[in-house]
Amino acid sequence: MRALIVSGRYALTNALLLAMIAALAYGGWPIWVVVAAAILIGGAVDEAVGDQHEGGSDRGKLFLEANLYATLPLLMIVSYLLLDLVASGRRLGVVTATMGAGYFYALAGATVAHELVHRATRPLAILSARALLAFTLNPTFESYHVHGHHRNVGTYDDPATARRGEYVLAFVARTLLQQSIVGWRLEAERLHRAELGVWSWRNRVLAGSLCLLALLAAAAWIAGGIGMAVFLAAAVFGRIVHEMINYVQHYGLVRADGAPIETRHAWDSCSLMSNALLYNLPHHADHHVAGSRPFWQLAAAADAPKLPHGYQIMLAIALAPSRWRKVTDPLLADWDVRLADESERAVVRKRGWTMPERPDA
Repeated sequence: MRALIVSGRYALTNALLLAMIAALAYGGWPIWVVVAAAILIGGAVDEAVGDQHEGGSDRGKLFLEANLYATLPLLMIVSYLLLDLVASGRRLGVVTATMGAGYFYALAGATVAHELVHRATRPLAILSARALLAFTLNPTFESYHVHGHHRNVGTYDDPATARRGEYVLAFVARTLLQQSIVGWRLEAERLHRAELGVWSWRNRVLAGSLCLLALLAAAAWIAGGIGMAVFLAAAVFGRIVHEMINYVQHYGLVRADGAPIETRHAWDSCSLMSNALLYNLPHHADHHVAGSRPFWQLAAAADAPKLPHGYQIMLAIALAPSRWRKVTDPLLADWDVRLADESERAVVRKRGWTMPERPDA
């Protein structure tokens, strides 16, 4: 029974997607209710219900896998109903529906795609991941994340590691550009090693781009130019949310070039609802140590730095720089003293970053 309850919580995101589908089909005020409920669950409810530290077992594996593969068809239905709302000429709730769709593109689409790109030997997983990443305009993720971010996390060469003092929206702008450039370069290098041209049909970035073009064409076919603009607005909003999560996961942490990746190089969040909604992505330190480990086996790492709140609360705090520094400076000070080694403290000094003083110093 306990295993069933543990597995069942990972159906929460798809349950919210089903509620969004019902709200879009009905139209009007239910759209506001579902979007508000999703935000409330990821925020206030997450704060109230406490933490979850342990990993799960393989019991219920088929149910958990089915939840992952259900995400793509559910997002396709959400997108169709959003575009149908636009095509029908109904304006009530369009803005909320667009933001809600974008929220789910990040919460469900990008998170599940992240899980699936680590299953490179499974064609269905990769095809599903590419299609899901198209909802957040991210065709380079497949190449960049596994072969760039996971190798360079915490170093200055990783665009997805936010630097100390970097404002979240500035980080989003920087990482969007740099991830695209590095992702394309890594894919070109892979193809060169395989003695293939960059325009080969085996180019993973091009395959992801074709998925994106297919979504744009479908949006135009269903709701014309306005439909395409609405889909792009939802996709951009979702991508911003996704990159803000990246910001929270590694902000300010450093790793010396060539040093082994350890659990201290990613922030952990043990908040129960954050982990349920995001398929244990907040157990991020464990994921970086064992990237191919399925999400239901991830657990809190005892020696990883801990975030004081769940992801959604941390994203909200990140938008207010003074509040963000007030929360994170003591955490970084503790990391510098308690978890960083001397080579990492040397990196901090070399970059000219001030090591915040610990409150108890």
